[in-house]
Amino acid sequence: MCGSAGIVVFRGAGAATMKVMAGGVRASRMRILVLGPRAGEEVGVRRAGVVRWSAAGLGFAAGLVIVLTPSASRGAPLWVVWASLAVALTSAAGGVVGYGLARWAELSALLRPVRVRVRDVIVPVAGLLAMAVLAAMTSVVLTLAAHRAGSGWPAVRGWALTAIAAVAAVPAVAVMFGVRYAAGSEAVTGKLGEQAAALIALRRLLARLLAAVGSLVALSTLALGASLALAHHVPAGSDLSRAQLAPQTVLIFGGAGSALLALAYGPASSALRDRGQRLRDELFPLSEADEPAAIVTLAEGRSQLEQLLGMDRTVMGDLQTGLVILGPLFASAAAAFLPR
Repeated sequence: MCGSAGIVVFRGAGAATMKVMAGGVRASRMRILVLGPRAGEEVGVRRAGVVRWSAAGLGFAAGLVIVLTPSASRGAPLWVVWASLAVALTSAAGGVVGYGLARWAELSALLRPVRVRVRDVIVPVAGLLAMAVLAAMTSVVLTLAAHRAGSGWPAVRGWALTAIAAVAAVPAVAVMFGVRYAAGSEAVTGKLGEQAAALIALRRLLARLLAAVGSLVALSTLALGASLALAHHVPAGSDLSRAQLAPQTVLIFGGAGSALLALAYGPASSALRDRGQRLRDELFPLSEADEPAAIVTLAEGRSQLEQLLGMDRTVMGDLQTGLVILGPLFASAAAAFLPR
């Protein structure tokens, strides 16, 4: 309870107005503000929504700045397609930033009172970022050496879009590594039922993160493909016409993005599977059963729990489901690189 300027705040439910006597002074009316136990959570949800929409708006504005810069390709038929994909990518990147921050708060709420701290995930996140930067630098060197196509304003726009997508994925990727840390440590505690509920919630959280970051991989790959197609419809001698790359570059780019995402999703999924196996063996110890009926009952219980915890799915299967661009990439790569 606290009072200031005629306001008294209680933790409880409801709100009221009461008279308070102070010494011999006549009674004065004071407003009691009562904050319910979920008031802080509701404020956090509203704040996360504001951050998400603000970030999406900033991403939309950044996309407009990138696509509206002077370019010889402005009058080409495919410019509208590329511009639409570029703005969609930057807008989605802004939304994914806010989404990742909100999911970090959700992860902390799921594991309460245990908390996953930033320092618990900073090393794998930094390592994955270093790999992404190394891959980007290698790509620049190779394109400069082979095609001299890594310079000029069109290339700058392309790298700007890629950088925006990569930075936007960092919060969501950090939550993925947070899920891995939680599943691999003693963060998931409590009664057996509470542990099962926490693992189910973590699995669903991980699936949503995969879909969010996968959308960035898909949009950036499509934007690159549209940019390469646009290069064939610009006047000869322009920067974009000189910066043409092989069509297979799109497949390599999409494959690299998918591989980086798999390096974040795979360890988290495997950690959840290992933690689920320990819980399954504790709830349904099949090795201790002797009667046929008991064996069948335990086996059915184990199978149902595996389905609930997502233990019956593989990492590659999850990637193909959550990363919509992966299937077309495999099919296109087979058609482009395998001998006929």
